[in-house]
Amino acid sequence: MARFLSVILILSMSSMSSLAAGTGPAVPWLKGIPLDKAIRIGSGSHLVIEVSDPDCRFSRRMNRYWGMRKDVTRYIFLVALKNHPEVPQKVRYILAAADQVLAYQEVFAGGLDFDEKLMARQYDDRGLLELHQLVAERLGAIGTPTYMVEGVLINGAKVKVIERLLGGEMIPFDAGDPD
Repeated sequence: MARFLSVILILSMSSMSSLAAGTGPAVPWLKGIPLDKAIRIGSGSHLVIEVSDPDCRFSRRMNRYWGMRKDVTRYIFLVALKNHPEVPQKVRYILAAADQVLAYQEVFAGGLDFDEKLMARQYDDRGLLELHQLVAERLGAIGTPTYMVEGVLINGAKVKVIERLLGGEMIPFDAGDPD
């Protein structure tokens, strides 16, 4: 764990600003991002880095959008925004699960909303919540959802911007976030 935190911490601000600007080839913008510690969904040719909060309504809506796209591989880092007090427990539930993708889908579908028994349990996320939050901070995520698509930072559920970057089939979808 300390090794992965070190890798993230050595990223310089100049490399992070070029990361946010989307400059350079695709591989350099991934440097220092511990993808092996993210939740991986999909196997498409387009790589998307995502920062989401399980109680963010736009993150939940965008999960439905991403489910319609078969041309992406998502690497998801979860954060707990201060205005969502139950989220740290939900994130720990996901990150401690044997099948993180299944737990992610369950939580983002509302499966833990108002479930006091599941929320009262202790989940050992092995420090992943803190790592995910650090990655989000270093990526420049200022809210949720935040995406890195083709090396370009996108704050918000901006489907039209995402589709311009990804190309391919346009999916009629309204995430409720103005473009």
